[in-house]
Amino acid sequence: MKPRVGVLCNYSEGDSGAFSERQQVNQPYLDRVADAGGAALLVHDCPDEEIVALLELCDGLLITGGPDVDPRTYGRQPIARLGGVSPKRDHLDGVALRCALERSELPLLGICRGIQAMNVFAGGTLLQDVTSEVRGVLKHNQSAPGWFGTHDIEPVEGSLLRELLGSRVSVNSYHHQAVDDLAPGFEVVARAADGVVEAIERPDARFCLGLQFHPEIMAHREPALMAIFEAFVQACR
Repeated sequence: MKPRVGVLCNYSEGDSGAFSERQQVNQPYLDRVADAGGAALLVHDCPDEEIVALLELCDGLLITGGPDVDPRTYGRQPIARLGGVSPKRDHLDGVALRCALERSELPLLGICRGIQAMNVFAGGTLLQDVTSEVRGVLKHNQSAPGWFGTHDIEPVEGSLLRELLGSRVSVNSYHHQAVDDLAPGFEVVARAADGVVEAIERPDARFCLGLQFHPEIMAHREPALMAIFEAFVQACR
């Protein structure tokens, strides 16, 4: 049987009347899980006990990108440049991650908002807007195609990310929030040249990796990035 990877959904409300509420996942996440030999199981916002029951069916958890995390979840008030938040997505992430982090054997992969949620619900905080809070900040919301890397990172020697990607890799960038105070038990394993955190790991876990960039929309053009998904799904076996 293929390993079952739980993939967290985003909640949205559109303007189509009776059909305006949706819980959905961007296709590239599902494609990369399938490419690596896994089977995606969508985990949506619902009562706590149902989220936990869904996670019990999963061999690993992929925490996807999405809207800003509400700063009140980590004890701060919203600054003027905070973007849109989703109480339903914050609820889903909070329940799922607190449950998953208690199961250190459950492999976790967080992407974009995913790294931020991992850090917050493990006890850390976020920069609410890197453009106004980081001196000499790089462009972290690129205008180039999604598959194109626009800045470099250098994974720390001895880290899982270094093992998977090597000493230097070009990554894409679509975010304006980032890890600030690091959650207990995690380590920063890559930064951009401006100091913005690009990857974190939990070294005592079976597989726990958070990435600020989007390898799922690069890997079909940059095959080396498939190593992330292959290692994740392998850990789910």
